[in-house]
Amino acid sequence: MTGWIQDVRFAGRQLRKSPGFTLTALITLAVGIGVTTAVYSVVQTVLLQPLPYPDPNSLVGVAFTYPHERPNAEETGGTYEFVRDRIHAFSAVALMDDSGPSVNLSVNGGHPMQVTSLGVTEGYFRTLGVMPALGRAFLPEEDRAGAPHAAILSDGLWKRLFNRDPSIVGRAIHVNQESFTVVGVMPATFAVAAETAPGVMATPDLWRPLQLGSKDPGYDGDNYQMIARLKPGFSAAQVQPQLTALEQPFYQLYPGYRQWFDEAKMLHQFRVRKLQDVVVSDVRRSLLTVLGGVVAVLLIACLNLAGLMTARAMRRKREIALRSALGGSPAQILRLVVSEGLWLAVGGGVLATFVAVVATRILLRNAPLAIPALRGAPSASLLTGVAMMVAVASTAIFSILPAWALLRSSTQEMRLNGSAVGETVSHARISRVLMVLQVALAMVLVSTASILLGTFLNLRSVPSGVEPKQLAVVQVTLQGDRYANTLRTTQFVTKVLDGLRHAPGVDRAAAVNGLPLDRGLNDQGYPTGRAELERTLEFRPITQGYFAAMGIPMLMGRDIAESDVAGSEPVVVIGATAARKWWPGRSPIGESIHYGDRRDRRIVGVVTDVHTNSLVESQGFVVYAPMTQISDELTSAINGWFPTSFVVRTAAQVPLAEIVRRAIAEADPEIPVAKLTTMQSVIDNTIQQPRFFSMLSVGFSAFALLLTVIGLFGLLSYQVTNRTREIGVRMALGANRFDILRIFLARGVALAAAGIAAGWAASLLLRPIWHQLLVDAGVDMSANAAGAGNVAMNSAQAMTIAIGTILAAAAAASWLPARNAASVEPMQALRTE
Repeated sequence: MTGWIQDVRFAGRQLRKSPGFTLTALITLAVGIGVTTAVYSVVQTVLLQPLPYPDPNSLVGVAFTYPHERPNAEETGGTYEFVRDRIHAFSAVALMDDSGPSVNLSVNGGHPMQVTSLGVTEGYFRTLGVMPALGRAFLPEEDRAGAPHAAILSDGLWKRLFNRDPSIVGRAIHVNQESFTVVGVMPATFAVAAETAPGVMATPDLWRPLQLGSKDPGYDGDNYQMIARLKPGFSAAQVQPQLTALEQPFYQLYPGYRQWFDEAKMLHQFRVRKLQDVVVSDVRRSLLTVLGGVVAVLLIACLNLAGLMTARAMRRKREIALRSALGGSPAQILRLVVSEGLWLAVGGGVLATFVAVVATRILLRNAPLAIPALRGAPSASLLTGVAMMVAVASTAIFSILPAWALLRSSTQEMRLNGSAVGETVSHARISRVLMVLQVALAMVLVSTASILLGTFLNLRSVPSGVEPKQLAVVQVTLQGDRYANTLRTTQFVTKVLDGLRHAPGVDRAAAVNGLPLDRGLNDQGYPTGRAELERTLEFRPITQGYFAAMGIPMLMGRDIAESDVAGSEPVVVIGATAARKWWPGRSPIGESIHYGDRRDRRIVGVVTDVHTNSLVESQGFVVYAPMTQISDELTSAINGWFPTSFVVRTAAQVPLAEIVRRAIAEADPEIPVAKLTTMQSVIDNTIQQPRFFSMLSVGFSAFALLLTVIGLFGLLSYQVTNRTREIGVRMALGANRFDILRIFLARGVALAAAGIAAGWAASLLLRPIWHQLLVDAGVDMSANAAGAGNVAMNSAQAMTIAIGTILAAAAAASWLPARNAASVEPMQALRTE
């Protein structure tokens, strides 16, 4: 033990004598270990820890889905009831609303506010095994259509709005201008398990009974999620055959669902999976890929330090030889070198803990991934423990390797007297291998970054179809009985538009349900009398002047007019793709389509295409109809699912927030502003995932490239120092300075070329991962996304960029050592010998 203490003290003194090396090593380790710790801790918290519910292994998600889809729990109202009534292996089942809409909440006549809400069946809390901390759960009779409204509050809303008043149970609140009785408050620790927002991104503010019925507008669509708790003795694998056996009877009872098939003509199937797998399905691959990237960066950092410490150790050959001559054993020599590595590992680990805390907050706050918030952020103890474990594990790479290189050196190589003539064969081999590995890993990271960054830049250049400059977007929620009909909805919209259009500085204003690149209604439609041409359409109710406000050019025909009101002939304006594919080579003006509320609508105009869901999608079929001509049933459904958006084009900078607030308050003081943003922000939000992945990969690759440049520079500088006598001899025998410059430049480029070759081979194996990265980054690579081929960067282009970047970096790293070698004076070099 005394020997260990002495060696540790000696190693500390040695590191203090080399502040430049020590500081470089600590910073390198702090960044590498810190970022790795942050990502691993998020992976541990999100993917590996069990769900925070009693007996989480018995919780499952039940889905009606394509067999190739990720684990999910998507169901329709009909399939949920079909399964619920026929599978008896579940002790409890529940359904939740998949959309998680925002609602307007007001209390005691106060100013309304927007809160998030989740509709659930009465067995929801019983299935999860968590009951309200105050009050009770929903009763079966409260979950029936037409029953009195009930609500359960989250702890956060109870604290924020009611100051934790226990008398809230039994009191009335107003949700979407309808009275709801508060029956319970959930515990502060309760978080929702679901696969999409708000269940993943955050726990909703309140829950309300779903009151599911066959007349519900979303009943026939996969607009819900089903969860269940297995009875003791049952597993998901045992239940799956029972679900599979239900598929044939289901399709016989409901043949209409046979129209739900993918490109391979595969029908939906019933699937049961662990709820843990369902919750993390959207982020598992992304998080593991990011973890692989940071581990690669950490490995490069360790290889870099291993090279530097090997060179540092070889400079101490005489010291080690002297220790050996005085009786020092190989174990003692190993302990001496490892002590130095432990100093760096512990110091780097301590600094890495602070880096990890910051990196974790940045990742959770800025990552546009649906990272489940069920368990909260990783704890400080987890971050500290992981950082120190990674730090100690890293020691095995960057400190034991130099010690092993020293122990392998022969007695002749560790002479007590005389100077070295160049570097040893073993050291040269180890240094080259370390350098090639660094370059290979950097090649993989740089090529990956090239693909993601190139794709992101291509996405940014894709025209959305609208003119976003000086265009603002205002959204409100029009749910509830008051806005369940077209007349009341259009009266509100018209009054708001009047207030906006007469405001100073406002050029144009219009309204739409289903903003471009935002959620909107889709359904089946076809040209009247030609049902065989049925396609999925994007249906957008609009007001007069919408196209002018959005900057969407009219190609033929006319715009929606003031005369297009309820009672007049139903009309539509269609997008260019629908016109081209349904009426190729001729004008569709005067034709009609069958869609929406199942009425025939005459086409009066054609406009240019806009991207309705993403910038990658192929141009789809879009239909615009006057908001005044929509049936009450369709208006109620649209208002229940989607916000109403007002688009406002301004001529100058105006206090738009106050203008909007006043216009909406004059139309209905009970309707709050849900969102006020710009159209450019809406567009930018659609590419936030590609931006995140590209910036992250660029950061990883830049750090890896910097470490590689430092490593190559250090290796060549060490070689120049050790081979000064050889350089002098070469120049004395006639070699000119250009020859020396070329030799050392060639060595650096040759090492880089070997690493590039290895990295290129590894990158070929990673092409499927690149494909999945693009999918996770929001770039749909399916056959339906015709634009993906023009957006996604070609892998050959990415490899070319990576090769050029690394060769340029290698040449830059080699230039200064090569120039120093070429500037050696031969007489001075030989005189020093």
